[in-house]
Amino acid sequence: MTRPLRREDFRLELLLGLGATGQVYLAYAPDGRPVALKIPRAEVHNDPALRDRFAREVRLSLGLSHPHLVKGIAGKPYGKGAFLALEYFEEGSLEDRLQKGPLPRERALGYLGQLAEALLYLHRLGIVHQDVKPANVFLRGEVAKLGDFGVARTREDAEPLERAGSPFYMAPELFKGEEASPASDAYSFGVLAYELLAGKRPFYSETYEELLAAHLTEKPPPLKGENPRIARAVLGLLEKDPGSRLSLTEFVRALGEAMEDPRPGGSTGAPEQPRGLWRRLWRRKP
Repeated sequence: MTRPLRREDFRLELLLGLGATGQVYLAYAPDGRPVALKIPRAEVHNDPALRDRFAREVRLSLGLSHPHLVKGIAGKPYGKGAFLALEYFEEGSLEDRLQKGPLPRERALGYLGQLAEALLYLHRLGIVHQDVKPANVFLRGEVAKLGDFGVARTREDAEPLERAGSPFYMAPELFKGEEASPASDAYSFGVLAYELLAGKRPFYSETYEELLAAHLTEKPPPLKGENPRIARAVLGLLEKDPGSRLSLTEFVRALGEAMEDPRPGGSTGAPEQPRGLWRRLWRRKP
């Protein structure tokens, strides 16, 4: 019987970045494949909240299986030698990609369909991601995968986590101290969707207070030139009241309907895109 992989089995190559609970390295597994290896910082072992956060990420990464979630390869949640090895994405994150300029529209819609299905999978399991944003989406060609489960909430959580997530993508109810839910994930996804299609976030401010006020009170600008079904769906995800907010299931349905008339302006006479391309991008599997 093959023993589980340990942290020392991986050869560290390059520091990729620093996270809330650890350092992430490009490393190589014993079979030679590259991985993203996350090692907790020293202070994590002495902080119960950070320790549990790292352990949660290990358990979820290794326990979940969906073509559009980042795949966990090996890990140890607690104690000496704790680590998490994840599949490595040479292209980096969606945030990295957006710094180079807007995505082609068909590619953006393909990614959104994939990520919506990944979130629906989590929600069916009683998991709320709590931190949907471009920095936590990783790309490999036409495939997008959602990662980073460090602040995710599950049915098994004895107590709710502290408020988590980026203020740029946070749902209004979270600013007010309410608990995270699938509806708050849908709002964060809506901000991401708006950003991909409009080339900018719906709300932006230099200060936290102004950003909070925008999420709580301002309406997002219209998505000009977009397919009407998709534009309405994205704005529906950005409803302030979680009870009135469009669900991710309804968004996926609207995206599917738009594929039957994929012109950016619906029936405005804009050149029609090949229907098969849309379906291929959305349903693209690794």
